[in-house]
Amino acid sequence: MRIAWENFERQTLDHLRALIRLDTTNPPGNERIAADYLARALSAERIEPVLIEPVPLRTSLVARLAGRDRSKAGLMLSSHTDVVPVEASRWTRAPFGADLADGCIWGRGAIDMKSKCAMDLMLMLALKRSGALGERDLILAAVADEEAGSELGARHLVEHHPELVKAGFVLNETGAFTLFIGERRFYPIQVAEKGFVTVKMTVTASPGHGSMPRSDTAIAWMADLVTRLTRTPMRRRVTPLIRMTLSELGMVPEKAPPLFRPMMANTVSPTIVRAGYKDNVIPGEATVILDGRTLPGEDEKSFLRELREIVGPEPILEIIKSAPPAEASFDTPLFRLIRARTEAADPGARAIPWMLPGATDSKFYTQLGATCYGFTPVRLDPKMPFGSLYHGNDERMPIEGLLWGLRLYVDVVLTFLGLQLEDVFE
Repeated sequence: MRIAWENFERQTLDHLRALIRLDTTNPPGNERIAADYLARALSAERIEPVLIEPVPLRTSLVARLAGRDRSKAGLMLSSHTDVVPVEASRWTRAPFGADLADGCIWGRGAIDMKSKCAMDLMLMLALKRSGALGERDLILAAVADEEAGSELGARHLVEHHPELVKAGFVLNETGAFTLFIGERRFYPIQVAEKGFVTVKMTVTASPGHGSMPRSDTAIAWMADLVTRLTRTPMRRRVTPLIRMTLSELGMVPEKAPPLFRPMMANTVSPTIVRAGYKDNVIPGEATVILDGRTLPGEDEKSFLRELREIVGPEPILEIIKSAPPAEASFDTPLFRLIRARTEAADPGARAIPWMLPGATDSKFYTQLGATCYGFTPVRLDPKMPFGSLYHGNDERMPIEGLLWGLRLYVDVVLTFLGLQLEDVFE
């Protein structure tokens, strides 16, 4: 039975709005409510999901549709169901209201990344309803804890349940949105992402009474270090991927705009500062949490060496968590398919390989041998401040652009499964 495309679009938007209304803010997470919602939808079509819950309420879901040829590497559609916190007073509309206004769906997770979760869900449901059978397995993963390092989500699945998420290819978040450079349109397809090294830096000095000011306190020392970190860029290193990306954009590294600078160096940002416990006591200790990001080819040791060059030998540096960078080949049939179909969907635009300065769950799936791409297509108007809405106030997804991306996404997935749109939709 083929599915009416208009109904498919409408149900995708309905699922997106329902998912946005589920408050899965991390911390604390509570992704269980999203996993239960997805499980009910899948079970209604006789797709039996697996729920993995390493600690109460921190739930990931995995489901699979078997393909005709089990010797072919499976394709996994990955999303995460947790979202970052909101400052509700700074939003124009209710962050978990999923309002429809100004041609957009508003709410936390509309972009990052419940829209792809809804797309993945509906594609699985449509395939099951139609009875179409792909050449390879199709796996859906909707995981917890991505916004806090993935310890209870993708990383847990890879380390403790690899049989559930092992795939040859993964389509994940952050890629194929319209990027305007001058009069030209590009669609960056993520093939690489930086690693992260989260460091706690501590300094100590003699405590004292607040009525006796001194210049050698722990707070003063830490303030100097933070200033030094924010004003001292780490050394530039242009990877072959970024050199090629810039070349396709008609740029050279030396004149690349600020957008590209984090892609050409390790970076470090102070994010949390702590010191003191009483208003009239000069504390003897100050700490700062540093968000470090590492280029492909770098690791914890090389990052810490570079950090030491900036802060010196005295501060105590403690690694809190880390994950390596990842880079996939773009000389694959799937990448060539993504590029060709994206450029056909927006004639005159160019799809280009891209490195994400941040991190996604792809870095964990690569440890199981998967080739991972960020591919969540959306066509944007030049006035849409899309990039600033990730983790920002008034997060919203343009409906027209999402539906354009939905058709492109479905076309790519079905084609890679050896199917056509006409096999599933009417």
